Amino acid sequence: MKRKVLKYWWTLPILLCVLMLGLMFLFTTVPSVFESIVGILLLLVVIALPVSWVILLVNKKWWQCLLSLGLSVIIVIWLWIPLVMGAMSGPDGFGRKHRIPDGLEYSLPFDFESGQEVSIDSLDSKTYLQVWNSFQGGIYKYDFYYPALPSGEVFLRCYEVTKNIQLSEDRLPERSTVSINATSSFSQVVEQKEFTIYEGDWEDYYAARIEVWFRDAETKQEKKLCEKVYRVEGWMR
Repeated sequence: MKRKVLKYWWTLPILLCVLMLGLMFLFTTVPSVFESIVGILLLLVVIALPVSWVILLVNKKWWQCLLSLGLSVIIVIWLWIPLVMGAMSGPDGFGRKHRIPDGLEYSLPFDFESGQEVSIDSLDSKTYLQVWNSFQGGIYKYDFYYPALPSGEVFLRCYEVTKNIQLSEDRLPERSTVSINATSSFSQVVEQKEFTIYEGDWEDYYAARIEVWFRDAETKQEKKLCEKVYRVEGWMR
């Protein structure tokens, strides 16, 4: 390890810069396991840097140590503020601007820990859409049952109810997509698929029409299978 640090000391500041830029980019994209991986790697680099400075000093590599330290400080100062701003962005007020109309009928997402019983949608016994709360507000999972379908893809489109604004238009349909094989009877075609609604803030609820769509694998034609109105909140980064 000592030899590698003395020879490749310059790689750690470069990795620090790359990982911080990568984390900033992930704050603007869909939530992903890559965000956690990059965060862990960044933490390891932050831990490794002081170790490398000690090794360089002990081996009298003065200018390499000073250069590594200087570059690291510059990188942190340059990127830390926008990284924190991206991670702790303030409320966007979407829910407050789109209040739920009086008298509107809507469903609540089920909670895994609530002990609620899940039942078939009473509006149409031939379809079944159920949305679940996930580990943070604005992050959900859904189950979907439907009669016979050819092979293709099932996905969601969501719209704010009062002004018909499509929610997370560029990301939600892709994140909610599930490829299915042809089915011959009423069956579960989607199980616990996660999706995220970005508009809005935690506990600032508004009404969203969640639509289930199907894209045929051969014809690529799309059709809406069902819709259901839920009270939702947005995911805050």
